[in-house]
Amino acid sequence: MAKTFFCELITPERSFYKGDIEMLVVETGEGELGIMADHMPMVVSLVPGIIRIRKDGRWKEAANGHGFIEIRPDETIVLAQTMEWPEEIEINRVREAMERAEEELRQQQSLREYQLSKATMARCFARLRLRSHYDNDQL
Repeated sequence: MAKTFFCELITPERSFYKGDIEMLVVETGEGELGIMADHMPMVVSLVPGIIRIRKDGRWKEAANGHGFIEIRPDETIVLAQTMEWPEEIEINRVREAMERAEEELRQQQSLREYQLSKATMARCFARLRLRSHYDNDQL
C-alpha cells in the first residue's frame, strides 16, 4: 500500500476536496508537478489545468483555475480560484465563455483586460479538455 499524505483543495466558494491521498498531479507554469508523501516543502503557482488525485489506487480528476499550492512533507494545500469535477462542467456555458473571451481578445484592451481574457481562455480549454476526457470514459 502506498504511503499517503493529507490534501485539501480549497476555492473561495467551498472546500472542494479533503482527505488522505497517495499522489497529486497539478499543472504549473513550468509543467506538471507530481506530489507524493514526504515531498520537499515548497510553494508553487498553479495555472488553469487539470488536477489529478490518486486515492486507493484510483485516479480522480478536476479542472482548476489559477491558484497556489503549499507543499509540506505530510500535507498539501491547494488554493484555486475555481475547481470543478467533470460532471459539474456545462459544455454550453464553457463555449459561451470562450466566445466572449475570444471577442474580448479581438478588441483593443488594456493590458489587464487582455490578461483576464487570456486567463478565461486557459480555464475554458482546461474545462473542455477534462469534460471531453470524462465523456469518452463514460462511453
